[in-house]
Amino acid sequence: MSETIGGRLLVGAAWLVLPFPLLGLGGSFVPVLRFAQLATGLSALGLTEGGEGMVGLLVGLLWAHAIGFGLLVWAGVALVRRGLRSALGSGRVGPVLAGLALGVLLAGFVFGEYETQFHHSTAHATLAELYR
Repeated sequence: MSETIGGRLLVGAAWLVLPFPLLGLGGSFVPVLRFAQLATGLSALGLTEGGEGMVGLLVGLLWAHAIGFGLLVWAGVALVRRGLRSALGSGRVGPVLAGLALGVLLAGFVFGEYETQFHHSTAHATLAELYR
């Protein structure tokens, strides 16, 4: 497996699993893809109902979180790739990154508990409940 594919797997797993805080509204810790999912849905509402007021503010806030934290994850994985490349050599980095991605996914399903103000049934949700 190439280093590029392993890195992309790790970035995708981190975007799906790692919780980040919702700044400005406090109390929520959700993954990057959840921010993007909420921003997309709210953007559609803003297009049909108008984007002024609170809808526009939330659309901007959620997109800023999705893009900002997404870039932060990407930069973190780039640093991990660079460190692994210098420690292991370039031939072994891809499988190690893919293994890390699998570990992140498993940890999210086993240990993940997310706090969200936007979940329909409970303030605390597992990863599977968060994306259903």
